[in-house]
Amino acid sequence: MKVQASTTKKAPDGKTVKDKQTTVDYPLLDVKTIAELVKNFGEEVIFNAAKSAVVISLQSFVRRHLDKGSDQATTQKEVSAWKPDVRSMVKMSAFEKATDSVKKLSAEERAALLKQLAAMK
Repeated sequence: MKVQASTTKKAPDGKTVKDKQTTVDYPLLDVKTIAELVKNFGEEVIFNAAKSAVVISLQSFVRRHLDKGSDQATTQKEVSAWKPDVRSMVKMSAFEKATDSVKKLSAEERAALLKQLAAMK
């Protein structure tokens, strides 16, 4: 299986950009079943890798709720219904989406956006 990896760095404008990247071949991942993965790596390795991947995915799901401002009870209710790799986006209002996007802009981009918004009628 071909696996790509890259590093990132901060550009002078503050944005994160790809720095270096490469592709490697790892034949032990050229499998179609869990049984083949277990044969190649062992049951304990596959179990721990799967469990770690689920924890990381769950943490991402919870962070989205924290960013949205969900309280503990709401977050717990959503987590109780959550399943790994079932992509359930946290619904955001247009204002929340715009605010989240603006946070990612550089200071110069935010200033240009404010100028453009001020010019709108």
